[in-house]
Amino acid sequence: MHQVEEKEIRPELGECGTTVPVRVLTDDGSTARVQIDGCGVLLRQGAVHTVPSTAVRRRS
Repeated sequence: MHQVEEKEIRPELGECGTTVPVRVLTDDGSTARVQIDGCGVLLRQGAVHTVPSTAVRRRS
């Protein structure tokens, strides 16, 4: 499982966002398409977003 900081997708949240679990759909080393597996402040489960590959981290 992977995770992304919500502010990587919605920068207007600043530090108010949370870390959300994601499923990586594609990753070319530069950008990744991820599907949200949980809910955040503004992000909802099932939504698909594109983020920098460096924003995707492995959940521990």
